[in-house]
Amino acid sequence: MRTLLALAATASAAVPAFPLQFVATVETTAHLVDKSKPYPPWKKRIRLAYDYLNKRARADVLEGLDAGKNFTRRYDTKQDYVTTGGTFPSCQRSYLGERMPLPKIPEGAVKQSSGALIDDEPHDEYRIEVPELDRVRVWVSAATGRYRRLTNENWVDGRWVALMTYDLLDFEEVAPAEDAVALDAPWTHASCDRHVGGWPYLHLFHHYLAV
Repeated sequence: MRTLLALAATASAAVPAFPLQFVATVETTAHLVDKSKPYPPWKKRIRLAYDYLNKRARADVLEGLDAGKNFTRRYDTKQDYVTTGGTFPSCQRSYLGERMPLPKIPEGAVKQSSGALIDDEPHDEYRIEVPELDRVRVWVSAATGRYRRLTNENWVDGRWVALMTYDLLDFEEVAPAEDAVALDAPWTHASCDRHVGGWPYLHLFHHYLAV
């Protein structure tokens, strides 16, 4: 009986599966950047349309570094696009040979005995920790199981210091529409300049969500 109860408790504490299709606004906060200075920016906002099942995603940078750029990753057609608006609009394309990374929180994440109120709603906390080195804290809605916030911390001079926080806002667990992951007019594949080498991943929930 004790064994069965222990197994049940372990199962109930398992970290929820990360959604594979959704649209959301990702807000990142760089805690070590001086907020009193205009550059480099400490906050970034990205509108994300994410579809792992169909192997495509688009990230529109609304605020912060790279504001005005759109990153469209079409793993389904092996094409990577970066467009820029404004006075001097541009579009570049590159071959995308990698597989789309699976979004996943490590199974070893440990549920904590107490959580936190975020947006006036209770959230459970899970942790992935290397003692006195690195710690990741993840908050999930206790009611819906939706991921809401992640903070990465390092151990510095005997205490945990926050490095980055990632917030998932305006979250909708739906399959993005076709036009949400497409190039904006007037750009087409043929009209985009060819770029050799591609672009690095965008890490939007630590490295657990990369596009």
